Amino acid sequence: MQQADLIIEAGHIATVDATLGRIRDGAVAVKAGRIAAVGPREALHARWRAGQVHRHPRALMVPGLVDAHVHPGLFFFARLAPAPTPERPGLLARGGQIERFLNLLTGGLRLDPGQTRIAARASLLRALESGVTYFNDAAAGDTDALAEAARETGVRGVVTYDFGADLGFDLGRDPPMPVRIAQADALLARAEAIVARHHGRDGMQCWYNLLCDLNASDELYVETTRLARRDGVGINTHSSTVRRHEEASRRLHGRDSVRRLLDLGVLGPHWIGAHMGFVAEDDLPALAATGAHVAHCPATSMGSGKQIIERGAIPAMRRAGVPVALGTDSAQWPDLPQQMSLAYYAHKEVLGDDAVFPPDEVLEMATLAGAKACAQEAERGSISPGKTADLVLVDTDSPRFAPFADPLLAWMRSGGVAPLDVYVEGRLRVRGGQAVDLDRERFVREARAAAEAIVRR
Repeated sequence: MQQADLIIEAGHIATVDATLGRIRDGAVAVKAGRIAAVGPREALHARWRAGQVHRHPRALMVPGLVDAHVHPGLFFFARLAPAPTPERPGLLARGGQIERFLNLLTGGLRLDPGQTRIAARASLLRALESGVTYFNDAAAGDTDALAEAARETGVRGVVTYDFGADLGFDLGRDPPMPVRIAQADALLARAEAIVARHHGRDGMQCWYNLLCDLNASDELYVETTRLARRDGVGINTHSSTVRRHEEASRRLHGRDSVRRLLDLGVLGPHWIGAHMGFVAEDDLPALAATGAHVAHCPATSMGSGKQIIERGAIPAMRRAGVPVALGTDSAQWPDLPQQMSLAYYAHKEVLGDDAVFPPDEVLEMATLAGAKACAQEAERGSISPGKTADLVLVDTDSPRFAPFADPLLAWMRSGGVAPLDVYVEGRLRVRGGQAVDLDRERFVREARAAAEAIVRR
């Protein structure tokens, strides 16, 4: 008989492990914060014992969720934008005012360290309570403060340096033309210092970040890629985000955005491009061959009127072999379980195919695919022996689950809404959807006050 620290039982386990598959009436043995064993409950108890046994006979257990694209520092962003109207649509709708949007992000929205820490702390609290145990920061605000917020909340992930761009846009010209707003060597030196300061510290990674391919010169992109490969870290960027993104890329750089990056040789397994709904179909095989990852944020696409889902771009990428993971983008959009539900539903309607994106594939996009994108597949993303014991238990004891035999299908079909228990490294961090070891009331109160101050500014 082997000794574990904790055994967690669940009525149904979706392991996201191709060897283990789904396990009914299962259990997980946890030792030193890692998964020691997983299997049918009776068989596991025959081999393992523990001082603590947490029994969830009617719960669905899934791996800790991985948010592959989020801006924790933009927790307040939704407060700053007026509600769209037919006369004044949002900056990403109807093809997108991409240059104006990028100017806003690189110059018009600046958070000081205190604001960044408060915003990111509230954002990561919300993420943890929705089942996210690992995140990939797409940048905004002070990196040191973001890392401090991650330590305070105990959520592991990737932090990146603040928006890096050497090109802005002269909006007084029609069409907008690029203007140099920073020197590439200065940006690279700052990025190098920040990555060196944070990568590998307190279980965190630190990556390079190029806000968008449009406002990064060839020089900046190539040199950032060289540094990232030298340091063994990744790169985050936004690419092919709206229809006019490609029009701007052809005007500014002479070719479509992904074709330009392919030609520059900057794509690879630890590169994540967000949204990417307008990649030319002819470029998908070459994109897949690089091993680069795409972060799909369904609510951003739908809520901003981008038309990514309408184009069928995301299923086409998956068919072509491009790795696609799920992200939330920021706190103004639904939590990751609700993003999973949107991904499950939306593509079926557009393609007229109710077999596209079945529940297990969507769950994989929110767990193992995200872990692979973050270079964490050896540590997390599935309920497999040896991996970190990051586990989410979904309460299925409610009428919304009653019509379904498959609790994972029920979770998707019910909007991804259900009380959660969340274990991080084998420790219960969230019970019934609320963090048990954080001062959540203070976090929310301080975030609300900071948001109001930013709006007044």
